[in-house]
Amino acid sequence: METKTKKIMKTLAIVLALASVTATEGFAQAKAASGKVSSTAKVSNLSVQDMGSLRFKLAFENPLKQKTKISLVDKDENILFSEYTNGNAQYVKAFNLSNLLDGEYSFVVQAGSELSKKDFVISTKTLRGISLAKK
Repeated sequence: METKTKKIMKTLAIVLALASVTATEGFAQAKAASGKVSSTAKVSNLSVQDMGSLRFKLAFENPLKQKTKISLVDKDENILFSEYTNGNAQYVKAFNLSNLLDGEYSFVVQAGSELSKKDFVISTKTLRGISLAKK
């Protein structure tokens, strides 16, 4: 079972890499979790924006234009997705996380020795109700 789960996670990481879209755009629309980092930091204005349907936009500024590693990890620190930036001043990428199982995850951004994380939880909620039959 453990091996099957790891295969699924690796497959998911490949799907995420292929399904995600990279674009540069302004950060003014960020509405979800916004993590401000000091102005001397290598990475600033780290934010995760909920785009609906388990799609999220990860964005940050990299004023020193350093090579930066971006990862998506689960609660056990298993890496599901990882890539390096080319030293751009801004980073924006959409992630489709609809194939992830319920659980705790984090986006991790590492520039040099500085590490920034955005934690989030995926959970399925069901509503129980009743509807009357029409006669």
